[in-house]
Amino acid sequence: MRIGRILPPAASPIGWTNLAFGLRGLTKGNKSRDDFAADLALHYHQRHCFLVSSGKAALTLILKALHQRYPGRDEVLIPAYTCYSVPSAIARAGLKVRLCDIAENSLDFDLSMIDQQTDNKKLLCVIPTHLFGLPADIAGVRSLITDPEVTIVEDAAQAMGGEVHGQQLGALGDVGFFSLGRGKALSTVEGGVILTNDDELAALIRREYETLPEYQLTQHIKLILYAIAINLLMHPWMFWLPKSLPFLKLGETIYDTGFSSKKLTAFQAGLGRHWRNTLAKSKQIRSTHVGDWQTIVTGSLTAKTDGPPQPLIRFPYLLDSPKAALSMLQQSDDAGLGVAISYPDAIHRIPQIADQFAGQDYPNAAAMAQRLVTMPVHRYLTENDMLSIASILR
Repeated sequence: MRIGRILPPAASPIGWTNLAFGLRGLTKGNKSRDDFAADLALHYHQRHCFLVSSGKAALTLILKALHQRYPGRDEVLIPAYTCYSVPSAIARAGLKVRLCDIAENSLDFDLSMIDQQTDNKKLLCVIPTHLFGLPADIAGVRSLITDPEVTIVEDAAQAMGGEVHGQQLGALGDVGFFSLGRGKALSTVEGGVILTNDDELAALIRREYETLPEYQLTQHIKLILYAIAINLLMHPWMFWLPKSLPFLKLGETIYDTGFSSKKLTAFQAGLGRHWRNTLAKSKQIRSTHVGDWQTIVTGSLTAKTDGPPQPLIRFPYLLDSPKAALSMLQQSDDAGLGVAISYPDAIHRIPQIADQFAGQDYPNAAAMAQRLVTMPVHRYLTENDMLSIASILR
């Protein structure tokens, strides 16, 4: 066990001032949540915004509403390499996962394979994903969807604050969602945002939303204590402590369909009161570090994009082989440099659901899981950290 300075792979400190606003938000009750939702809707030019307890709760609500709209459709098309929360939300909504491989050396759909699945009359929606904040080709997906009953659900869980061609990520699909969890672009400890301009869909989402419970008093207290812990323990000189406690399962990716869905609390809404300033500062730091990474390291970069650097939540780097990736992770762990894996395997190899994809193969997704590592881009990253990581890569 390493004791000393350790960089967290991702970090989104909440700040003591925001904590004070969170406590003040408690005194305003539901108005605090309504104001937060209205401000998000205004910023993203969307007529409807719903605030829930997590990104996967947001996706679950969206999928349940879509299935009510089109009850004859129950299949959801997702990339074969993505966050495990996506298939778990699909299962929680009572729907079926359909997979499409990603393009070679990319985190986005192989569009030629999507084209082969668009005539599926059971297909409810397609979920392009801005993984780590890298923009997915929403326009490319839309050009292939000719069936008006197939919805584009934009997974912007990791992309709040990102833009492409002057358009805001999260507002490009028919409906989009963000995550406000620990380590995301903006954090309210945990939370999720749903945005849409589709009035009919919004009415169905609202019907589901109104059935959600509020947090109980003990859960409120837990949120407050967790927010304080994040502020204290995410600092590199303190991160060794939570990292040394195995029951916290930091860095583990878990397929879990037993998660709860609740309405966002007034405390969390208070945390997000000055979200525009908080996000703007975070974006500037992360964009700068992404640009630095693109200058310092060479090779096969999945984060190499046209235009200014994106404000990623982690910088993905594709190594030449699984052996090189394992070596990189081990040396970084020994030095406390915060390099991490992304997701341990492709979706079709998740043990709990692998039998659903028997005989199916998604080679690019499988290769990505074995060769991809991510570097930190948060405010605690220093120039010396970056040079040390680059030295290991060399």
